[in-house]
Amino acid sequence: MFYKRKQPLILFYSSRRGGSTLLAQIMEAARSTVYVDQPFDLWKPNTDRGRIIASYLPYKQQSQFFELDEEEKKKVALYLKGFYQKKLLHLSTGKRAKHIVLKIVNAHGLIDDLATLIPSKTVALMRHPFSQSLSVMRNKWGTCESAFIESSNWSELYLSQDQLQFAKKVSNTGSYFEKAVLNWCLEWHFPLHYSNTEILRLYYEDLVLNGTTTITRLYNYLGFKEIQNGVDVLNQPSKSSNFSTKATIEGIKNNNKNTMISSWRSQLAEVDLVNGQKILDAFNVTVYSRFSDTPQL
Repeated sequence: MFYKRKQPLILFYSSRRGGSTLLAQIMEAARSTVYVDQPFDLWKPNTDRGRIIASYLPYKQQSQFFELDEEEKKKVALYLKGFYQKKLLHLSTGKRAKHIVLKIVNAHGLIDDLATLIPSKTVALMRHPFSQSLSVMRNKWGTCESAFIESSNWSELYLSQDQLQFAKKVSNTGSYFEKAVLNWCLEWHFPLHYSNTEILRLYYEDLVLNGTTTITRLYNYLGFKEIQNGVDVLNQPSKSSNFSTKATIEGIKNNNKNTMISSWRSQLAEVDLVNGQKILDAFNVTVYSRFSDTPQL
């Protein structure tokens, strides 16, 4: 079937190891929907896919997109237009589709800009930063906080001097865990405190604990009808579950929801909890804290 009427792109923001693949698969379960995995990823320029992406996008330190000059904005607009016109479907999970989801994990600071460049709907999925950070560490992935700190324009616009100095201290002398939490805070700083875009804000913990309700909200927002298709995805490990702990995978299979959202507590010492909370406090993050496994809304 061919779809002549163009549908708005679905700009979906999440963190690495933040539940992004799971929610992308839940959206993909809707009729004629595909997703593009990390369309702003510049980490693999020597692959066919990487060369295509690099041909459209400007270079950014550590592949972190949070500010654009006018020429860069034109390049990104052309890139988004390619998806909107379905000319870049070969980068997605399917060849034909009515709805296209862009699964974005490294361009949160552009959440307002991208919404103005192309007809779109915006979805954001957040996960407790302590849990997400531990998953990054378990996979031995690097942190990207330095890209934000070293951008004088961005830091002057969005960070106080105290926040900037604190970020530099954590980046220079903090533990792996502390740097990962800082990365989370800087990544979400603009969407949490400055964005004016209409965003459907979802939370990984709600997805686990109240899946049907959360998926119903998502599908209604996007105009999708096959809600049960999305709910069915929750009972299966996501495509990225090989990056999860054995306990988490077993929790998914056995529907042990507590394991899925609270296992991070047994992996952190008191000093980690205290220092992690100091970082959240420094960047005015109130939706998550050391004192609760679930978001405080």
